[in-house]
Amino acid sequence: MKAISERDVILLADFSAPEKRYLVKISDGKFSTKHGEIDLSALVGENYGTIIASHLGRKYVVLPPTIYDRIMLGVKRQTQIVYPKDSGYIILWLGLKNGMRVFECGAGSGAMTSVLANAVAPDGIVVSYERDERFFELSQYNVASMGFDNVKIFHRDIGDGIDENGFDAAFIDVREPWLYIDEISSALSCGAPIAFVLPTTNQIQMLLKTLMNSEKYFDIRVAETMLRFYKTVPERLRPEDRMVAHTTYILMARKIGME
Repeated sequence: MKAISERDVILLADFSAPEKRYLVKISDGKFSTKHGEIDLSALVGENYGTIIASHLGRKYVVLPPTIYDRIMLGVKRQTQIVYPKDSGYIILWLGLKNGMRVFECGAGSGAMTSVLANAVAPDGIVVSYERDERFFELSQYNVASMGFDNVKIFHRDIGDGIDENGFDAAFIDVREPWLYIDEISSALSCGAPIAFVLPTTNQIQMLLKTLMNSEKYFDIRVAETMLRFYKTVPERLRPEDRMVAHTTYILMARKIGME
């Protein structure tokens, strides 16, 4: 792995409390915590994995941030994001890999957009529609801050149609997706997987009825994911006192039929 440069964004993790971590730009020069100030310029040329101390002696581990770190710590939010426990499962269901073309509707804060872009990089592309101007601007900012250049976000309502077609997969995060099944179906290649996220069972029921009545979708599934962390004490291994359980419902399907 390359040495740390002054252009890098790094992850600073408290050596004594690893759950306390920060995304920091080396170019900021200094970073202040309640345990003292850290001289970031001293890290230029050093290797990742090194340990640096604040002026009060508190130790921090310097790590390259993963897409998980960037999503959880670096995304400016005005909307609920798709949590990593859900987005990871969705990425596997969609079968995303380098070179694929993905359609997204409902960019929101751009967190899931970035996850999709990461999965199909460097040669794939994500085309995203967002009708709310605030979220359109926010998602553009967040995706750009992540460094992804394989994303095209349009300020557009899916109800006006989708300009492109032949997409390899789709991810939909809008309030009433059943209203746009015809538009989405026209944009997807036959056999392409699609995933929807919705917060309520009533919405899932409406979408299920629409997909089944359309006769254009097969292998329809509904799921939710649960993730529980454990305390890393070998002598007393047990679950953490709190967990993020239900976050969203995920509906998945495959498009079938004639192009």
